[in-house]
Amino acid sequence: MNRIREFIDEYLYQVLISAAVIIIILVVIVFSLVLGHSSKPQVQGMVSTTSVNEASTTSQSKGSDPIDTASSVPQSSSQQLYVDVKGAVKNPGVYQVGANMRVVDAIDLAGGFNRSADKKQVNLAQKLTDQQIVYIPIKGEIKGNRSLGATPSQSPSAETSSTNPQTAATSNAESSSGSSTEGTEKINLNTADKSKLQELNGIGDKKADQIIAYRQAHGQFKSIEELKDVPGFGDKTFDNLKSTICV
Repeated sequence: MNRIREFIDEYLYQVLISAAVIIIILVVIVFSLVLGHSSKPQVQGMVSTTSVNEASTTSQSKGSDPIDTASSVPQSSSQQLYVDVKGAVKNPGVYQVGANMRVVDAIDLAGGFNRSADKKQVNLAQKLTDQQIVYIPIKGEIKGNRSLGATPSQSPSAETSSTNPQTAATSNAESSSGSSTEGTEKINLNTADKSKLQELNGIGDKKADQIIAYRQAHGQFKSIEELKDVPGFGDKTFDNLKSTICV
């Protein structure tokens, strides 16, 4: 016991100082750890908040412009057009087509060419437009009487005369000489519309519709005598009309 007391009396001061130093070091370490843990989330929170704000600002600046381009793309690609397919096809009529479709697609919708079609005059790769007339000529038809792909705002004869007046004059002269008798212009049963058919003697609204319906169901007239196959047209009616019609 005496030795212990002597040891304590001799080294008590050094022990207390060492203990105090150790305690101070521990306190500093603990304080540093606590302070470090508490400051890191704040820094991370500030960084993440700043990133979110920057991203939001960027998206707002980008989104401030009207999104016309993004909205117009699907509209243009899904735009529906209507074309009128006429002439030497199996099922003439008005068809709904897409904005990127071609003449060949319109002909397929109309059932394809019939036997009398003159395919050499048709540009199958031509792009379709709204209200376009796709006319397929028959074999032997004078080139230039119809303009494939003409729209309502374009006159085929005007287009031909503007591009080549001499050719247009020649074509008109040939057509006039081949389709007129004693100065009277003959009406083509295959190309005449309803109003043109009504110019014929004795052809009213109903009979004009019958001619057009027969033409759509059976294709082009092969000869003027085929008119007698149309319901309501007998020998007498044909005799009255044969000098004023042609195919």
